[in-house]
Amino acid sequence: MTQPRSSLAIALQDYKGIRPGVALTIAAVALIAAILVGLLHVVGLGRAASQVREGQHMVRTLNRYTAALEVWRQMATGEIEFEAQRTLRDSIGEALRGELAALRDGLADSTDKSLVLTVMQDLRRPTGSDLLDLGVAGREAMIVLASRRDSALFEAAEQSQRAQIVGGVLIALTILAAGILIVPISWVYVRYKAGVPPGM
Repeated sequence: MTQPRSSLAIALQDYKGIRPGVALTIAAVALIAAILVGLLHVVGLGRAASQVREGQHMVRTLNRYTAALEVWRQMATGEIEFEAQRTLRDSIGEALRGELAALRDGLADSTDKSLVLTVMQDLRRPTGSDLLDLGVAGREAMIVLASRRDSALFEAAEQSQRAQIVGGVLIALTILAAGILIVPISWVYVRYKAGVPPGM
């Protein structure tokens, strides 16, 4: 006995696209590729976002340290009129040395560690109004360190842009999979269900 044809089989009489078997194969390959690209996209975006957050935190921290170093330098090279000034100057230097030591321990790059060490060594120098170069080496090291952090932020931004390109590829693969099989077959099926006879 012949089995009754399904409504989809009847509707496919109007299908004029690529042979369903070929279209299904292409769509399946495109969807698999889209899944892989999607995973890469998520990983890339996560890595870029993490680098941006770390870079922003580091830049804010370095700006704070630079301001504290400049205040310490002004106090260390100027005349001390009150004992409270000396106490404040020493407390700023001590606190900054401690924070820089913690920062240095958390850095992986040897150049960054060397720059932080330069600042710490400058903070340990004797103070006095005749030492006009006091804090200069530390200030220069902080500027170089901040510029290196800025470069890391730019690299993270470039990685984010690359992730956007990957996202574009993901969208293109999804559109390809939908456009080559799902949309054409769905169109003829919807037309059939709407009452349009095959061949019309």
